[in-house]
Amino acid sequence: MSAIRILRIHSWDGQVGGAENYIHAIDRALAPKGFETRLLSLVSSPPDTAGPGETFVRVPPPNPRRYVTDLRAHGHVAQAIGAATREFAPDLIHLHHFDAAFGEVAAALRSTELPILFTGHDAELVCPNGQLVRPGGIICEGGIRPRCGFTGCPVGWGLPYELAQRVAFDRYVAPRIRAYICPSESLRRYLTSQGYRPTIHLPSFAVQPPAILQAPPAYPEPSAPLTIGFLGRIELYKGLRDLVDAVALLRRRLNGVRLAIAGAGAADSDLDRYLAERDLTGATQRWGMVGGSAKEEFFRSIHLLVVPSNKFENSSLSAMEAMARARPVVGTDIGGIPEVLGPDLAGLVVPIADPARLAQVMEDLLTHRPEALRLGELARRRALEVYTEARHVDGLVEVYRTVLGSQDPPPSEMVPTDH
Repeated sequence: MSAIRILRIHSWDGQVGGAENYIHAIDRALAPKGFETRLLSLVSSPPDTAGPGETFVRVPPPNPRRYVTDLRAHGHVAQAIGAATREFAPDLIHLHHFDAAFGEVAAALRSTELPILFTGHDAELVCPNGQLVRPGGIICEGGIRPRCGFTGCPVGWGLPYELAQRVAFDRYVAPRIRAYICPSESLRRYLTSQGYRPTIHLPSFAVQPPAILQAPPAYPEPSAPLTIGFLGRIELYKGLRDLVDAVALLRRRLNGVRLAIAGAGAADSDLDRYLAERDLTGATQRWGMVGGSAKEEFFRSIHLLVVPSNKFENSSLSAMEAMARARPVVGTDIGGIPEVLGPDLAGLVVPIADPARLAQVMEDLLTHRPEALRLGELARRRALEVYTEARHVDGLVEVYRTVLGSQDPPPSEMVPTDH
């Protein structure tokens, strides 16, 4: 029997992140299951190395010029998609978070007879900036409309571009999409409410080293000092100012608490300034980008991890990584973050932009260590049962085979969502 061929189209800007690592991981996992994959990555700054079967297609970086070129119907991106479709002869096209060169993508796909799937790695299909939070901490109901320019949200001059993209998507691409795959139930509800159906909730996963998957857990209780960890892209929407404020409050009541921050991003300088303003520079260790043994050293050093995002977060991979290492995670009540923690860890969910509440929950974990260790074990159990590569890939294979074997779209309940 010949292999099932999947052509992926994905666009992104900046550093390699969770979506890119996810795509590479599932392509490796699909190969032994009878799938052959190719990946077209539309990117303004390609990294030094490509993943398996990956071809980079350059697009302009986000700027006014791109707003014009992205909406044209014929160019090198459309040509690259056409060439890949002819040469690779895929059975199915899988779109991942595409945004750049949207006009060309839509033009290349509008006449295809191939089934199309869409995975939403963020909320940009239902929000111009993917944040889903209005000024004042008001959670938005979603939808890209002209009104977005009058809510005070940081949409700016990009709104006409986003509106044009959505018109093209709804007219030319959405009618050909057989299903929308959502890493979080929160995103699934947003897409459904905006008319994108059928939607499937398929929880994502974090790639874990083999040693982490073994029992007992690899990490003992960390030694002093008491350390709060953050791992992720250094961006303002990640809630880092809220975390810094919470740690500053906590240190007034609990001497010696330290902050460990791993990651890099556009807000690095802003974060350094804010740490200095709160007199936390000396109490903070900046790890920069971590991977391999450095990431393991980071996790060994922390007593808990915080996911303090104050904007929509689809599915926190750093939370899954910490949970697999039996580290309790405190997360904000937005998007898929509460889902990752689950009902047993619901007490570790705090409101967005609430440093005082965040400080209180962190204090409870740091001063009641037996309870913190119990919660860490619950977190590990959940991570190893729910957020695994094997479970996700099996669900994805089921979606692929259902779409390819039937003229009817898969039902929303096809993949279990009760975790």
